Amino acid sequence: MRNKMVFTRDATQMNIHLKERPTSAQSPYTMCDLSALIQQFSQLRLRNGWRIISEDGEIYAESAAGTQLVNFMDVVSGDESAFSYLQAASMYHVIRSFGPEESVPIESILDDAWVRQLDLFGYWPFEHAMRSLNPIFFYDSLDHPVVIFFTHQKDGAECIAKHIHRFAKVGYGMKYHARPFATLKASS
Repeated sequence: MRNKMVFTRDATQMNIHLKERPTSAQSPYTMCDLSALIQQFSQLRLRNGWRIISEDGEIYAESAAGTQLVNFMDVVSGDESAFSYLQAASMYHVIRSFGPEESVPIESILDDAWVRQLDLFGYWPFEHAMRSLNPIFFYDSLDHPVVIFFTHQKDGAECIAKHIHRFAKVGYGMKYHARPFATLKASS
């Protein structure tokens, strides 16, 4: 792990607000252009001639020539700074929220200050964490950019989930993995 940078949960939020956002595409026959969502992250943009589409429960990138890519992150570009990779990880989840699979609400991302505040008001059900829950960026041993953040979810049992985003060496194509970090059993 090298070039580790620690962020707050505020850095994972959209930092440019648009008047019009795409509406959720719930109908199976609705086609929705999600390209505007990328404009809400200051360090990211789409490669020229591409757009991101949600259609029939699928999310994909489409070029002006009609070429389609399943991994829509392959058409995202930016300045390849640590902050841009953090924004790309957040943007991935914002875009996935328009698909059929369950997505991570970026509002549920944790950091140490937020946990302290929740604990102060009695809303933090877990004991004190032995490690920081701040979002982090680093390069792994193979020089791939990696972003890790934690979320607090209340689906049945309360859970802290760890979300790992490993990007390609060049660009923003990525692989995503999530796993439980801590779970409370539901009280009966």
